[in-house]
Amino acid sequence: MIIKNDRYPDLVCVRAVKPLDGLRVHVVFTDGSERDIDLEPYLHGPLFEPIRRNRKLFGLVYVDPDSETLTWPNGADIDPDVLYYDGNPPWAVEEASARQAAVVTASDTR
Repeated sequence: MIIKNDRYPDLVCVRAVKPLDGLRVHVVFTDGSERDIDLEPYLHGPLFEPIRRNRKLFGLVYVDPDSETLTWPNGADIDPDVLYYDGNPPWAVEEASARQAAVVTASDTR
């Protein structure tokens, strides 16, 4: 059963990927749209740091045939919905939530 989500109205996956300069890739989605995407905001955390620091490893990005998403040989991957809908990477959402919680806690002590 597929659950409808207004934030991500259509289920779109990745059909093809080509590494570009820097930490950018050219992505072709299953709906036929194409986009050049800077992956720098998504390459944070222990699984992504080796990819971020090593251009050769970054260049090994491929589309996993089962999940239809960007994947690297070390098991790192990026959700195609986040790429397609220009969503925030999970680490950024967690940091924003932590900052908001800190502000609420600080206001409660006044």
